[in-house]
Amino acid sequence: MEGLGESFQDWADGFVEQLPNLIAALLCLVVTVLVARRVRRWTEFGLRRTSAEPHVRLLVAKLAYFGVVAVGVVVALSLGGVNPAVLVGSLGLATVALGFALQDIVSNFAAGIALLLEHPFTRGDHIAMEDTEGTVEDIRVRATQLRTPDGQRVLVPNKLLFTNVITNASATVHRRLEVLLEVPQDQDPTKARELLPAAAARVVGVFANPAPQVLIEDFDQGGVNLRLWFWVDPRADDLPRVRSEVLEAARTTLAETRS
Repeated sequence: MEGLGESFQDWADGFVEQLPNLIAALLCLVVTVLVARRVRRWTEFGLRRTSAEPHVRLLVAKLAYFGVVAVGVVVALSLGGVNPAVLVGSLGLATVALGFALQDIVSNFAAGIALLLEHPFTRGDHIAMEDTEGTVEDIRVRATQLRTPDGQRVLVPNKLLFTNVITNASATVHRRLEVLLEVPQDQDPTKARELLPAAAARVVGVFANPAPQVLIEDFDQGGVNLRLWFWVDPRADDLPRVRSEVLEAARTTLAETRS
């Protein structure tokens, strides 16, 4: 019991002696996080005044953030009594162990850097993959934040975005939409084909060039099936709203040709 008491007393004395260093290390970490956030904001603000693209600004800002954090952690460990030389020497073995334990995090981190460099999408783009779709709100190092059409927030691991097929609906200015229409047998399909493109073109958001087109899809006992094509800007317009208004305009036009 006396040996245990002496050991505890030695530990307590050592802890008291190291307490100022530990407090200094903790304060250093807090200041590091605050400074890193401020550096990231300053970097983004400064790059906005240049011709750098959004994905480049995002990547540089995140690298600046993690650079400041790395320096702060090394300084905090030094204040806490850790020898930086010994720490660097131990990182080799620690890296191997962490590589197996955190391989998913590391792979997502690497995929996030690759996505920021290759920029297959950026903030504000509407992307879709096999299981989910939404508007890109933030491209983080580990995951990408999407806002789904019904308003939910989804975090997709960057590894999935990097290795799976992605459809970027905002990558082009002209996106083609279509609606299917049916012209009854007692109605002239030729007249409908002449009037429908003009009706679609009057909808706000539909491009005049390329102009809307009407194609015959099929013939059946009920009449003639038509396919109405029209082009919109997916980055500037509400696509469900445009499609709904085109359908309404087409319905009105078909009713007028029937009368």
